[in-house]
Formats: sequence, C-alpha cells, structure tokens
Amino acid sequence: MEALIESNLDILLKILENPIRRKIIERLSQEPNYTLQIAKELGLGQQLVAKHLKIMEKCGLVKSNIQRSPAGPQRRVFGLAKSLSITVDVAPHLFKQDILFFDLAPDEQQIPEILESLIKRKKRIVAFTDWKDKIKPFAQLLSDIDSKLENLEDERMLLLSIRNSIMKEVYEIIKKINDANTRRVFHQALDEHDQSIRRISQALNLREDLVTQVIQKIKKDFETGYFE
Repeated sequence: MEALIESNLDILLKILENPIRRKIIERLSQEPNYTLQIAKELGLGQQLVAKHLKIMEKCGLVKSNIQRSPAGPQRRVFGLAKSLSITVDVAPHLFKQDILFFDLAPDEQQIPEILESLIKRKKRIVAFTDWKDKIKPFAQLLSDIDSKLENLEDERMLLLSIRNSIMKEVYEIIKKINDANTRRVFHQALDEHDQSIRRISQALNLREDLVTQVIQKIKKDFETGYFE
C-alpha cells in the first residue's frame, strides 16, 4: 500500500501531536535503532515504543528492516522513511498548510535576490484618496507578495536540502564511533549548536557526569577543538 503520508497531512499531524512519538522521531533522526534500545534511552516501556513505531510505520513515516546482531539473534531496526518539513501558517485572513519533501540532493540553482520594498508600495497605495484607486494596485501587490513567498519557500527547501546533505556527511563520521552515548552527544551538540553539558544532559536523558566524560573522551580521541 502506498504511504499515506504523501497525500494526507491530517494523518501526519495526528502522528506528530503525540509527544512520545515526537521523542522517538527525534531519536531516529540521529540514527536507525531497534525498539529495546530506543525504549531504554528514552526511559519508556518497550511495548509502548513498539506500539508507536508500528503506527508510524503504517503511515509511512518510519521504515524497518531485519539486521543481524553481533551479540545475539536478528533484530528489527527502525529508521525514518521521509525527509520533510511541515509548515502551518495561521493568522487573521490567513491559513496555509504544506509539506515539503527534501529527500533529493540540493539543486545547484541560484537563490533569488531580494525584491523591492513591499512596505513602501503598501504605504503609497494607502495614501491614495479614492478607495477605488486602491483595488488594482493592492491586487498587484498581493500577487507580487505571493510570488515572493513562493521564491522563499523554494529557497527554504534548498537550504533544508543542503543542511540534510551536510548532516548525512556528519553521520558518516559519527557512525564510526562504537559507543552509542558518544554518538548521541556528538549529534546533539552539532544539530542544536549547543555544547552546554546541562542542556545536552536534559535533551538526551543522560547524567551530567556521563556527558562530561563523553565530551572529554571525544576531545581526546578526535583531537578536535569543537568541544571547547
């Protein structure tokens, strides 16, 4: 059955409204993992995690495959199946929702230049004496704004694609680390641009002393000045 996620935003929003599922998704965004390890790292029951993974796999957000375990029987490993961004814009006289997929490699197109000031145009139109003279220029201004918004969305998708391609390169480095906690700390610091031991500890549900040890080990083993 074709993944429902591509045609039904309501299903995806229903998936994401659950905080447990969002935590699982955040963990899987770092690297694929199996049910027991995810449950252990997030401090959740294994059956509860398995239930949520099944729901997300059914809608196409998560995929799984069987892998051999070096220390035991085969196990099912889960990973994210989509690279996407959801935007929901809500305001008086405005409601817009969209899903952007950025699985493809970033395009080498040039980002559009900033257009002329729209605010100045609006002020000039507002100053017109007769309201009848305002309709046509307002319509043109709205059309130009919508065109600019489309360009910005294209630029945003391009930036997401480039960022995603960079994080894929980073993962190729991080996955060489044998210790799972070390990989998690490294990924968290890079992804959130935050090297605070306290915040990393809170985000990953790890003791601060353990995070400190991990960072010290990273600095020693990688001889990197990143964690300074």
